[in-house]
Amino acid sequence: MEKNKTGKYLKYAIGEIILVVIGILIALSINNWNTSRINNDLERFYIQGIIHNIETDVVKMNRNISLDSQKVASGNYILNHFKNPTLKKDSIILFHFASLLPATYFQQNSIVFEEIKFSGRLNIISNNALRSNIQGYYSHGVQITDVLESNSHYALELFGSHIYSDEFDINSILNEFGSSYANSERMVEVNSFNSQLFYKSQNDPTIIKLINRISINTLLSQLNVNRLKTGKANANELISVLTNYLK
Repeated sequence: MEKNKTGKYLKYAIGEIILVVIGILIALSINNWNTSRINNDLERFYIQGIIHNIETDVVKMNRNISLDSQKVASGNYILNHFKNPTLKKDSIILFHFASLLPATYFQQNSIVFEEIKFSGRLNIISNNALRSNIQGYYSHGVQITDVLESNSHYALELFGSHIYSDEFDINSILNEFGSSYANSERMVEVNSFNSQLFYKSQNDPTIIKLINRISINTLLSQLNVNRLKTGKANANELISVLTNYLK
């Protein structure tokens, strides 16, 4: 009898232990499921935020591409007038001189990425390749910012003290610059324009210096356009990858 009772108690004890273990495993499974769901939701939230940030980057890059493309077109327009003395020299040239003045800067919208990084949650983006792509995009964005800033500083240094030429009426250029942005058609007539500059010999030291400045500005603007277009392509590609990942 005692042996039978002991056997029954042992079976009950083992059964209870098994039930407790099963309960713990179920609880752990539910907890892991909840944690996984929370992490997945947080990952989606962050990725959606990154997509929105990159979309604002694309808007900025488009604006700067347009600005620098205008600089390239204006620089070539002016240089072409030095090469062709027979071309009509009118006050519209001042618009093109003014178009060379604005500096081009780009600052990424990295608010969400910085929040993820500094909160130590970078691994919340569970896909290693995707996480690497995002990091690569923001690393390349820093390079774009640095290059555009460097080019802008160089252009300002080049033109700052005596923009273009002492013989050219810089006040007319600055007036045109201010008026062109205030005018809906981005164009105004400036009566003080003097076209004699364009009829001087290209061997004149003043003209050589002026042409070199405009050429450098045009080249820097074209380099900016190329780099911005690459950045824009990378941005659009990453937006597509992130969007597909969320589906």
